[in-house]
Amino acid sequence: MMTLAPWTCSFRWWPIATVRPKAAGTDESSRVNAEHEDESLRDIELVSSTVDNWDEYDTVFIGYPIWWGIAAWPVNAFVTANDFTGKTVIPFCTSSSSSIGDSGALLADMAGTGDWLGGERFPSGADESAVGDWVAELGL
Repeated sequence: MMTLAPWTCSFRWWPIATVRPKAAGTDESSRVNAEHEDESLRDIELVSSTVDNWDEYDTVFIGYPIWWGIAAWPVNAFVTANDFTGKTVIPFCTSSSSSIGDSGALLADMAGTGDWLGGERFPSGADESAVGDWVAELGL
């Protein structure tokens, strides 16, 4: 999905997981388009939904593209497979035109645990300054 570059944070940063569906496809006949048309197909099997040393993290950034106004649904499997109790969760997304909308709140509802912050949307091609300013504003 999406990874914040190391320059975005003034604290130590480790990408801990990449959400990757087992089946790929992005053209008109792709898995993604079929899932858009039929929500029952959105239960996506991930290569891995667990994170080594998950209990050691107290702040988790979850980044994703916006698909049809919501977080890319492969992220749902990651969110529902992990316990966010005691963690601050900060969603962020990329989109050429859509806002972050309710995507973070919908993920928080799926998770059922954690302290989910409002999040941020970045346009494609966001630069170091834009992302760094946002992270600085979080006061982590």
